[in-house]
Formats: sequence, structure tokens, C-alpha cells
Amino acid sequence: MQFPDERHKLHLDRLLTSPTASHARRTARKSSLRPSVPSVRSSCVRVHRNQKITKSHALQDKDSMPSSFNEESEDEKFTETCQLHAKEFIKYYCSRHDALLCGDCLVENEEHRSCKVEKIIQVAKQYKQCAEYNNLKTGLVQLDSHIDKLSHDIQEIMKSVDEERLTNINELRKFRTEINQFLDKREHELLAEIDQKKQTSKTLLDELKSKCTNMKSSIEKINSELQAQDDNSNQLLIVGKRAIKELGSLRAALEEVSRRSEVPRYKFNMDPATEKLIASEKPIRRLEEDESTSALGQQHRQQQTKQEQRLQETMQQHQKQMEAVSKKAHFKDSADLSRAKFISQPDISVKTLDNTIDCRLTCVTLLAGERLLLSDCHNRSLKLVDTKNNKVVSQVKLPGQPWDLCLLPGDKAAATLPSKKKIQVVFTQGNVTLQNVVKVDGECRGIDFCGDNLIVSFILPGKVVMMDMKGKVKKSVYKDSSGKPLFQDPEYLTVTRENQTPPVIYVSDRDTHTITKLSISLEVLQSYQDPILKSPRGLAPVGDNQLLVCGWGSNSILLLDTLTGKITQLLGKEEGIEWPRSVAYCPLRKMVFVTNSQDDKPELQNFVKVFNLV
Repeated sequence: MQFPDERHKLHLDRLLTSPTASHARRTARKSSLRPSVPSVRSSCVRVHRNQKITKSHALQDKDSMPSSFNEESEDEKFTETCQLHAKEFIKYYCSRHDALLCGDCLVENEEHRSCKVEKIIQVAKQYKQCAEYNNLKTGLVQLDSHIDKLSHDIQEIMKSVDEERLTNINELRKFRTEINQFLDKREHELLAEIDQKKQTSKTLLDELKSKCTNMKSSIEKINSELQAQDDNSNQLLIVGKRAIKELGSLRAALEEVSRRSEVPRYKFNMDPATEKLIASEKPIRRLEEDESTSALGQQHRQQQTKQEQRLQETMQQHQKQMEAVSKKAHFKDSADLSRAKFISQPDISVKTLDNTIDCRLTCVTLLAGERLLLSDCHNRSLKLVDTKNNKVVSQVKLPGQPWDLCLLPGDKAAATLPSKKKIQVVFTQGNVTLQNVVKVDGECRGIDFCGDNLIVSFILPGKVVMMDMKGKVKKSVYKDSSGKPLFQDPEYLTVTRENQTPPVIYVSDRDTHTITKLSISLEVLQSYQDPILKSPRGLAPVGDNQLLVCGWGSNSILLLDTLTGKITQLLGKEEGIEWPRSVAYCPLRKMVFVTNSQDDKPELQNFVKVFNLV
């Protein structure tokens, strides 16, 4: 039989040395019989006739084949099978591709057709003496040594991590001690200032009280002299004339005492830098990677993004603010709007050229720098107004109709989008820009911020919810102590921070005509009702225990004394208040801003009403 090339020899060898053929030969040896040449030949013939490339080959019997195709000896047996052909043994090696092959690999894989393929039996004889094997042994020894060294280094780093923990704890406690010392010092200074102001007022009042006592004694003396001369007309005239002159002096003294009795009133107010720092979610200090960090840490530090670098700069700025906290945690005159007089100022027009319909201003809130932030429900936008020139300086379109607003740390604000069941966060510094969105489960209305939580009211059903900044609900309230619904239409709420420790929440309910006072843990503290309180909406805290209320159903701006529950009207229809929705108060400029809503009156819809207090 003729073989066209070496590949066909290998193919025939695979047939003769396959596990099946080998089993037949072993069986034949055990029975002192040789395998039937015709049966092997018939298998070869069948295989060659079924393949196009070998169907024309002439076959020879096994005795005519080269000696290299004879059966292996026992010490040349192969036991490792091919990964691609599980029934075939690995017997060949391709040096060009550095590949271990079986007979099927040679037949099926064309890339070895032009390669010099050798039997492993021949190549393996010199393998122990070759450089590759020696390099392998050397590499294993070196790798094992490196692993030992790395394990030792890791153990040392673990010890340093424990030491680093103790060092950082000590630094943290030292930092805490410094803060406590700083706060103790400021508290001592402020207590001294409070005592000094009290002493000043007390000295004045003691003086005035003494004068009142003296005037009282003078009056008693005059009355006694008049009574003594009651039967002596001549002397009574003389005493009476003198008494009239003295009475004039007493009246002048009384007016002076009355005028000086208006002593200054003070309250503690946190300075803006400290208040902003406390409200911030960002820490005063943080753990930063040290210069002595391992090479892996140094590489990570080199790959730090610009955003992380900016965040680090922000942290450092907060730290400087803490260290440079104003030493004048100032006192302001307590506001009492019940005795104030309101002077109407020119309205602020907020309808812009790109507004195709009239506005509906559902909320107004005060920003730093004498600016107002307005939610325009009809035009689906937030508008930023500069009250120095009474102009809209920035506006941003929203994905839904906004309702209520609240301020957030870091020059941000949040607006509820009831129909979208979302809360939109915006950046208010410069131009108003959209930030992230918080998804909620329901038609959200009122909103305010406290600590690191959002306080949000919902309708259908009515409830008040405390959630984190990602919208995860922490607590909610919707029933009173008797199990009845607490709210029906709670459209607005506000959190007071003036003199409340801890802060409290006020919720207006349009349908029940009530204002409900809640603790920060959403426990009902008090409920306010009054015949004058009709369909309350927007709320704004004012000074100590006073709350501005939009009386939407009574066309008025009301003042609620939260201690006594007394409600008085400050502004009404005479001052242009019709269906008021929201109100804001600026204590520094002593100004009140009101938004009205009446669809058939554009002069109400498109303007913010402004009042000065005197």
C-alpha cells in the first residue's frame, strides 16, 4: 500500500493504536491469539472509503508497514487523553505551535499540515536535559520564594494597620477635644454676653422702678396734703396750686420712664457659616491616604479623578470654615409681626417671554443674596428672582409641574413634582440647573429638609413621611391616636429651626382647615383651628413661636402664635391678597413676599406681591 504523505501514516497509526484496537490486541495476547488482520484491514478500508481525501488510497496489511508504526512497548504506553478528543491519547508534539496533539488533532486541524510533527516518545528522551525544563524548575523556586516574601510583607502590613487604627483614633479624639474646647470657650463668652445684656437691662429697669416708686410717693404726699387742708380753703388753694405744678413734673417724669422702659430684646441666632456646616452632609474631616502608603495605594492615588480632588478641596474649605467660625454668634431683635405695619411695594413680574401661558406660582422661598426661588406650576419651571432689581435672572424647565420647595445644604433646593411622583433637586448658585431626581411612592406635595432627611407630605391618602435623600422611607404618620385619618389634603409643610430644640414640623391641611404641629419623630404635638383659618396653604416661620399662614379660603395672610394658638389677620383683600398660595419672610430686610392664584386674574397669577414692615 502506498502512502501519499506522513499524515496518512499517522491516520492509519491512530486506527491501529486507538483504545479499541489496543483492547483487541491485549485480548488477543491474553488468549495467545493475534488480532485478525482482515478485521483491522476492513476497518481501515471502511474509514478510507468514507473520506473523500482517502477514498482512492490503496491499503496494505500491517506486516507491510514501516517499523515506526509497530505497536508500542509497555513502557511507551500513553495515559493522558486529548482535551478535544476524549477517547484519543496525546502522542504527538508540534514544536512550531508548541502544541500537544492526538491523532484526531492532526487529521482535523489544518494548521499543522505543514508542520514537522514528532512523536512524544522521541522528543521526551532529551526533555530533562533541555533548557526549558531547567528554566521551569528555576522559575518555580523563584516564584515560591516571592510568595513567601509577599506573605511576610502582608503580615507586617497587618501589624501597621492595627497601629494606624490606634493613631487615627487618637487623632480623632484629639480633634474632638479641640472642638469641645472651642465650643466651651464660645459658650463661656456668649454666656458672659448674655449676663452682661441682662445686667444692663436690669440696671435700667431697677432705675425706672425706683423712679416709679418715688413718683408714687409724691402722689401719696400730695393727696395727704390736700386731705389735710380740706377744711382750710385758703391753705387748700395754696397747696393745690403747688400740686398742679408738681403734677406736671410727675407727668413728664412718667413719660420719660415709659419711653425708656422699651429695653432691647435679644435671641440667640447661629451664624450662617456654622449653620451651613452643621446642615452639610459632608464631614469636617475625613481619612485620607498617607504618603507612606504601599505602591498599590500610590498607584490608586495617581489614578484619582478630578471629581474626587474637588471633593477633597470642598472638605478642606469646610474645615477652614469651622476653624474660622465667627466669634460673634450674634443676637437679633426678636420679630413680632403682630405689631408691625405693612407698606405695599411694587409687585415683581415673573412672566417671561418664553412663557406661553400665565404663571401659577405655587411656592416662593428665600435664598441667600436677596434672591427668591419660585415654582411656576403652569409653565413647569423654577424661576430665580433678584429682589434688588425685581427681575427673573434664571429659570429652568422641569420634567413635571412643581409644587412646594425647600432649601438643601450646598446651595441646592428640592421641588416636589406630584404628578410624576418625584422630587427634583436643583443647584441654585448662579443659573438654576437640574441635579438628581428622587423617586417617591405617591403624589408628593409639601417638602422641607431637616438633618439629613426630607420631610414630605402626600395626598391620596394624606400622610407625612420622613425619608432619606434617596427616597427611602424611615417613618410616616397618617392616623391620630384614635385611629382616624390625621390628614385629608396636607399640601404644605415647614420645619422651624429658630428656637425649637429639637425642631418641629407644621403641616397645613386645606380640607380640614387645620394646622398640625408634629415632632421631628412625627408625633402629633398640637392642632390649631380657628374660624378665621380657612383652607390654609403655604407656611413661613417668623421669629419666636410665630408662623405666617396663607389663608387661601379667607383671602388673607394670617399670623399664628404657636404658644397661645391665637390667629390674627395681617393682610387681606384691601392689600391685594386674593387666594394666597405661598409666603416668605426676610428678617434682614423686614420684607414679606406673597404669591396669589386666580386663573381669571393675570395680575395676580404673574406677580409676586411685596410688603415692607415698619
